Amino acid sequence: MNRRAVTGLTAAVALCGTAALLGFGIVGDTTTTPMLPSTPAPAVSPATHTRIAIAGDTGTGPGSAIEATVQTMVDQSRQRDYNGLVLLGDLIYPEGDADQARSTITDVFAPVTSRGARLVPVLGNHDYMSDEQSTILTEVGRERTWYAERVGIVRIIVLDTEQVDSPAQATWLQETLASPTDAAWTIVAMHKPAHSAGVHGSDAAIQHQWVPLFEQYDIPLVLAGHDHDYHRSKPIAGVTYVISGGAATLRPTGHQDFTEISTSTLHYVDLLAEDDRLTLRAIDQSGMLFDSFELSH
Repeated sequence: MNRRAVTGLTAAVALCGTAALLGFGIVGDTTTTPMLPSTPAPAVSPATHTRIAIAGDTGTGPGSAIEATVQTMVDQSRQRDYNGLVLLGDLIYPEGDADQARSTITDVFAPVTSRGARLVPVLGNHDYMSDEQSTILTEVGRERTWYAERVGIVRIIVLDTEQVDSPAQATWLQETLASPTDAAWTIVAMHKPAHSAGVHGSDAAIQHQWVPLFEQYDIPLVLAGHDHDYHRSKPIAGVTYVISGGAATLRPTGHQDFTEISTSTLHYVDLLAEDDRLTLRAIDQSGMLFDSFELSH
């Protein structure tokens, strides 16, 4: 199997909040990666073919911290607009009220999508709570909860982690990953994480059902939300797992033996794709870069 090289710069910030204050427990210990000074996000390379903004657990709506995250996306896009916008689930808090789809999703992210970014939404557990997930999908122009979307040279495989045990989804996933594509990169976007050091922790069902397929088909990057933090794993059987669930609210995070960096920081992820290189940059609300790494093939 062709494994991809990983190189990176990491810079973690202090852990925000406490488990006692927020009413949550910590998975693993509470040690973050050694602190390094963050730096302003550098200019985007002219060689970048496709640029994708990624944010998770965004559904707090107007008047909340998500607006500052969106403004940072806009500020960062002044040099080069985004081709895609991936939302990693929990699109509408607290219970997936479809009547809020326009105000919480469409309107909030209009400053990014109006500049040409194609919306690629993922459903999360909160989006199912009112049993209105189908209506939410319709409001954002989708028909299925799992699908493949091509954005530039990147093929994004969107999965529904509320239906991990669905035979239909498993069959579709295997067939899609096995199908030929001329996309330079294939990545996965879902809500619940396979590997996490945060409050919710790793999802055993995903590890059992889907992770073997990620490894079999040499998927370099799997994105998730659910835990309200930023977490990047060390490569696990050639796959790097990134959690970006801190676009609007935060919870404490921890450290596991598979953790490369973990931090409780309001942020979004900036994904830059070239034919032979994929660069992921984590950017906080002040436009500072606190993690960056590259995958190459």
